[in-house]
Amino acid sequence: MTVVHKAVAAVVRDYGRGSELLVFRHPFAGVQLPKGTVETKEAYAAAALRELHEESGLYLTLKPQPIGVWHRRMGAGANKDRHLEKHIWHIFALEVRHPLPDHWSHTAVGSPAEEGLVFEFFWRPLGPDLHREVHPLFAPTVTKIQNYFSAQMAAFGT
Repeated sequence: MTVVHKAVAAVVRDYGRGSELLVFRHPFAGVQLPKGTVETKEAYAAAALRELHEESGLYLTLKPQPIGVWHRRMGAGANKDRHLEKHIWHIFALEVRHPLPDHWSHTAVGSPAEEGLVFEFFWRPLGPDLHREVHPLFAPTVTKIQNYFSAQMAAFGT
């Protein structure tokens, strides 16, 4: 079984309205988070920053904080008819303190499958219903992100 490592960038802001997570609308695959394949010899955190830049246009100099991993098995190929692959998603938090737009569009680069697609970025409250708003594939990742930030808030008494 082939193992494919993915990196997820969970960009979160809090401007006094509660924590919000950056998501985007893929023109063919619903609401997602910036994510992509880790390149050979690339560090997972560096891959999260690269994927964020390629998919959103954002270039952040923050140090990604590891949240956790999620394992997924799936069929390879366009019709999912080839051998199984094991995908390991490495999830990283990026807490932004400087102002970012409420919404924007960006033409994706980097991945042949996404090259030229226009992604619509926006923020969603990091609340209990968020996992219902994203593509089902991202729901377990959103739950891990919510748990991470809930623990952070509890640790700091906020």
